[in-house]
Amino acid sequence: MTHEEVESGSSSGEETGGDPAASTSDIASVKTDMEEVRAFGIDDILLLRKITRLFDNGMECREALDAIIDRCSALQNIRQAVLQYRKVVNQQHVEPRVRRVALSRGAEYLDRYFRLIAFAAYLGSEAFDGFCGQGESRMTFKSWLHQRPEVQAMKWSIRLRPGSFFTVPQEELRTPQESKHGDAVMEATVRVRNGSVLGKGSILKMYSFPGQRTSSHIQIQGAPHVYKVDGYPVYSMATPTIAGAKEMLEYLSVKPKIEGYLTRKVILTDLREEAVVYINGTPYVLRELNKPVDVLKHVGITGPVVELMEARLKEDIVTEIRQTGGRMLVHREEYNPATNQSCIIGYWENISADDVKTPAEVYAALKDEGYDITYRRIPLTREREALTSDVDAIQYCKEDCAGSYLFVSHTGFGGVGYAMAIMCIRLDAEAKFTPKISQTVVGRRSSSMSEANLPSELSDEEALRMGDYRDILSLTRVLPHGPKNKADVDIVIEKCAGAGHLRDDILYYNKELRKSCDDDDEQRAYLMDMGIKALRRYFFLITFRAYLYSTKASETKFTSWMDSRPELRHLCNNLRMDK
Repeated sequence: MTHEEVESGSSSGEETGGDPAASTSDIASVKTDMEEVRAFGIDDILLLRKITRLFDNGMECREALDAIIDRCSALQNIRQAVLQYRKVVNQQHVEPRVRRVALSRGAEYLDRYFRLIAFAAYLGSEAFDGFCGQGESRMTFKSWLHQRPEVQAMKWSIRLRPGSFFTVPQEELRTPQESKHGDAVMEATVRVRNGSVLGKGSILKMYSFPGQRTSSHIQIQGAPHVYKVDGYPVYSMATPTIAGAKEMLEYLSVKPKIEGYLTRKVILTDLREEAVVYINGTPYVLRELNKPVDVLKHVGITGPVVELMEARLKEDIVTEIRQTGGRMLVHREEYNPATNQSCIIGYWENISADDVKTPAEVYAALKDEGYDITYRRIPLTREREALTSDVDAIQYCKEDCAGSYLFVSHTGFGGVGYAMAIMCIRLDAEAKFTPKISQTVVGRRSSSMSEANLPSELSDEEALRMGDYRDILSLTRVLPHGPKNKADVDIVIEKCAGAGHLRDDILYYNKELRKSCDDDDEQRAYLMDMGIKALRRYFFLITFRAYLYSTKASETKFTSWMDSRPELRHLCNNLRMDK
């Protein structure tokens, strides 16, 4: 494809006129060129593998869709267009203007292909059966898509960071002899996997990894990072082993019921957005062989959907071990002091079908053993769009008979701090837990602040560190007792800091945005997006505190309360990071 073709080519998929023979020749030329230079295909785009494994019938839907695309390729083959533009983006000595055009049009074709995959999945779903009058309810594709926030989040990522899908990673530049994964037999095993979730190129990596945070006060073997909020019965931990989960529950006095022994119920909320499975009591997570340390989250996914993915992942594993006579190839991450780098090591594990469990099955089994727990899956991470419904989901985990609340996340640090803050605010509002206000806590300053800054800069940064953004100050003026609501929330945020500090997150993205280059639109868009998400979570915590002051949670949901206040919705929908 020439530079002129990139600049003048139509991305609408419509016929542009000209000599049909010439068009056929161009297509043949492109195909030949592609075959010569690439080992990269459309299935090597991670986003497409993610949406394919998201649906139970994803592989079948993709195959049917691709057959139709091939039959309609006389005018334009969407898959080939994506690869053609990707090739131009990665060519050396291409003018920046040409590369930008290719990136934009390639992203548009990728977006179209992504939509078609989603539509094909809809056609194979019960929702479409209902639309055709064969089911209980009629649901259009638009309505179906609206109920799949994880699909919308993936689609949005194409527009937000198209370069991540079109830039050639270093892994692709390696020759087979340079592969860092080692054993060719192991790699071949991974390449021929064909499960609906554990598909081609997918691996199961042990959840623990080098450099993982460890607990400073509460030491639980098998639970890498445990944190307790001072003054509240609220805890967090990183993904534990089954033995670690038992030890943590025993620490919280949730031992199996023994005559004369008083137990305390624990509400255990799993916040992870990625598929997890336990093998021989150890948690493993789905990864890609070429990017083994990159998290495969499905941002926006709901609890039931991720649990269904985990059940399908278990089925894939059981199928594979039956085919291999009880052996399963799994991987772990190890640190090499000599190279100061981590590497992925593959090894064979002897397992039976009974040794494979989903998180839901693990905690159901613990409950059957007598542990007094309630398990819920409420995916919630930093990357997720902040929603009032998430606040409701967390706050209604509260039970009067509960002795403590335990939140499980990937590392025990990050988005879990937000969930813990919601629960602490809810408990605080009921006057059961009234922590003392500490001037030391409220006046906390980060040690990372440079002493070389000018006094005015110190003052401005300290104001932002304390959350005094323009839109937040506007919120405190709109809310009754606004400053008090903010002060209450700030105390809770400080107390939850060991699991993630929300105001520090906002400040980080604010500073990075100011330091970023004006011509790097993609990076600025990413920083702005993440910063606004963090700022909106802060906004929701303050309004949530005001809501609990003005009404009872048992009578009105937070979402309904917010919907009845258009002035708050207006502020929330127009948050800015640069002011």
